[in-house]
Amino acid sequence: MPLATLLLPAALLAAAAAATGALGLAGIDVGRQLASAAAWLGLGFGLAAWLAGSRAPVEIAGAAAVAVTSLDLQLGPVTVLFTIVILVPVALLLTFQPRSWAAAATAALTAAVALVTLAAGSLVLTGLGLSACAGLVLLMLRQESTARTTHYWLALTGAWLLLLWAGVVLRVTGGTSSYAAVPVSALGTPVFGLLALASVLCAGLWPWRTWVSEAWARPRLEAGTLAVALLVPLGIYPLVRAYALGAGQWPTGPAGPVLATLGAAAALGAGVRAQAASTPRGFLAEMVPLGAGVVLLSLSLGTPLGLVAALTGLAGIGAVAGLAPLVPDNRGPLTLVALLVCAGAPPAIVFGGWLLAVQAALEAGAAPAFLGLAAAGAWLLALAAAARAARLPAEPADSAGRGSPAGAAAAVAVALASGVGLTALVALLAIPAAALVMSGSGARATLAGLAPAAILSPGSLGVSTASGGWATVLLAGPLVVAGLAVALAARALRRRGRGPAPAKSNVLVLEPAPEPIFRPPLAGLPERCLRVAAEFRLPAQYRSLLRPGALERAVVEGRPWFWVAVTVGLAFVVTR
Repeated sequence: MPLATLLLPAALLAAAAAATGALGLAGIDVGRQLASAAAWLGLGFGLAAWLAGSRAPVEIAGAAAVAVTSLDLQLGPVTVLFTIVILVPVALLLTFQPRSWAAAATAALTAAVALVTLAAGSLVLTGLGLSACAGLVLLMLRQESTARTTHYWLALTGAWLLLLWAGVVLRVTGGTSSYAAVPVSALGTPVFGLLALASVLCAGLWPWRTWVSEAWARPRLEAGTLAVALLVPLGIYPLVRAYALGAGQWPTGPAGPVLATLGAAAALGAGVRAQAASTPRGFLAEMVPLGAGVVLLSLSLGTPLGLVAALTGLAGIGAVAGLAPLVPDNRGPLTLVALLVCAGAPPAIVFGGWLLAVQAALEAGAAPAFLGLAAAGAWLLALAAAARAARLPAEPADSAGRGSPAGAAAAVAVALASGVGLTALVALLAIPAAALVMSGSGARATLAGLAPAAILSPGSLGVSTASGGWATVLLAGPLVVAGLAVALAARALRRRGRGPAPAKSNVLVLEPAPEPIFRPPLAGLPERCLRVAAEFRLPAQYRSLLRPGALERAVVEGRPWFWVAVTVGLAFVVTR
């Protein structure tokens, strides 16, 4: 597969960003049309080129020099899978969310940088790409609103610095940070700890509210929800690549069990917060953290089925990230269906990924089985929270009209179609990606003990595991057809029974919000701790040495070309 073909989605988005910005500066406002078209074209062409080609990994090592490292590129099923996970929500949000031409250009450029970061073949390049993407996301957030972004800034800055730290340690101890060439002995527990902490910070994988949930508390949702769609998969990406660094496994020791416990706790915490949400927006804010926790749990099991379940769950994260911001706030049938899809109701892709994750945990041993039961409990809480969220009052800011019925319908269709075709996703992308990183060599990717027959039933009509099988096509297909029939019949009955419009009353009747199942324990404790920490002040004579807020304002509000020149100058000085 030619390298230029697989990099085409990023090139299309970058070209759309440049064209949108140039036309906007010339007084021609094209809005988000060019950016959304580039996202859909990149998604369709990239997927078609991958499926129609040989589907063999492409690696380029040392083609050029970038700052302090060589330009290593690695494109294969892992890159293609993560590209789809990012491009699907990006295309949906660029198409159906209102954006100015400046915001659309910045969003398209940020997505292009994220896709290039996925093609990085070394940990150092991944860290550099994450830093660039995080900076552009910060610019998006500040373009939209001047609300504080302290939590985001601290988490993402710490994430890319930790990734660069781990990459530098690998270069010093192993001679390289390339995913395909790092010696197995170089990936010890300390280096993996740096990498894992970076992923946890970037993806917001904590049991409490992180920047991923707080993105929904902003006055507007366009920049924050797009940031979630871009950065959560980028945060999980290094953990997947860590299997390749360790020749098919993570370092032995407590790393796997600790991360599995953290993933279950993150999912359970998100489920608890979702069932106690006071608005539908509060419920939707917790669905990506819940899915990311389930993905981290299955990724930490260290088994082939666990890795396949994690990669399948990533597709569910992409579907939720594209659907949740578009859910309309009218308490209609579409809203209820969208809420249930986000919560993992069958037969959408979210359901398939979470079910595979629970099965993988049950098959991994006694201790992981308890963590799988915790994830199943979080899943049940999410379903109950979805039924409750359909009756919750909307926030006052939503009265002007949030969401998009057409966009929500399109996103639900994508989630259901991927649920019907789950076995195709598993066979064509999840299993090859898992086999690539578990084989220990990108150039000689074999199944490495990961036989498709152990996961897919004969004829690829269903998924088969040791704890039980289920026919995805035979389950999802009839459910989708029956749901469409019921929706069409209900719409026809409503049209037939439609009479004269009732007289509007000037009296506003407020329904009482349904009570949550239980109140979250220790609610608000992390926020109180952060407020206490924020009250600490350096002595006056040292304050000029460390002012993160001033640095953030300088980067965002200053002239971009000045900072480009500073970056190029620093790279030149370091490499001399």
